[in-house]
Amino acid sequence: MALVVHGEGLFVIRMTLDLRHAPDTASFLGKLDPRWKLAAVLLPCLAISLLEYLPAAALALLLALILVFVARLPLSWYLARIGGVALFMVWFVILLPWLIPDTKPGLSIGPLHLSYGLALALLLCSKAFAIVSLIMVHLATTPLPATLKAAHALYMPGLVVQVALLSYRYIFVVAGEFTRLRTALRVRGYRNRADRHSYRTIGQVSGTLLVRGYERAERVGQAMRCRGFDGRFRALHEFRTTTPDVCFFLTLVAMAAGLFLWDLAQR
Repeated sequence: MALVVHGEGLFVIRMTLDLRHAPDTASFLGKLDPRWKLAAVLLPCLAISLLEYLPAAALALLLALILVFVARLPLSWYLARIGGVALFMVWFVILLPWLIPDTKPGLSIGPLHLSYGLALALLLCSKAFAIVSLIMVHLATTPLPATLKAAHALYMPGLVVQVALLSYRYIFVVAGEFTRLRTALRVRGYRNRADRHSYRTIGQVSGTLLVRGYERAERVGQAMRCRGFDGRFRALHEFRTTTPDVCFFLTLVAMAAGLFLWDLAQR
């Protein structure tokens, strides 16, 4: 559902739901062991989150963009998702220079001098874009079931993995159910309007979707128990470590460690 504003200032809820799987890429990153790749992404993300020096964060963003290019992510898919992050982070760039006093020295880059608030805002933006880019590279080059299995192999609790996997699997089923309800409404002449009838209808649709989702969850749980489900996470595919996996892991971790040490030296 999306909230839109008409020209008269009236708020109307538009019932839309657009869910898409991550795109398939032809990059060599898709052939790497998901365990090593997940660790190679999470450790640099942790290092990037600890950076306090703007040039180090900017270099981390540049390296992340290079990895996006190597992974061959579709430009439209990447920009659509990084644009959502940009819409959130732009408020830091607008507000922080005014809200944070210059109690600390800013950053001088040649003839350009940045105030402390603006430098801090750019630091947060660079770190956020770099971390999100790394995560998107992993999600686009590794199917989510393989990612969750890799997380379980890295000692994530099996219950968390099961819940995440079932949520990912059935959110698309719920989206399909929502689409059918929306089609049924439109066939019966329903149109979105800013009136009591529309809001009541949307509430009834939401309740129906919740009840149907609960009933489907009950049936899924019964089917899993009939098939001998005991709460343990199992998968048929076995991981296998190769030389490119270790090289990719060591390369990313070494670059992240170098950035973090450079950042420490500048503090």
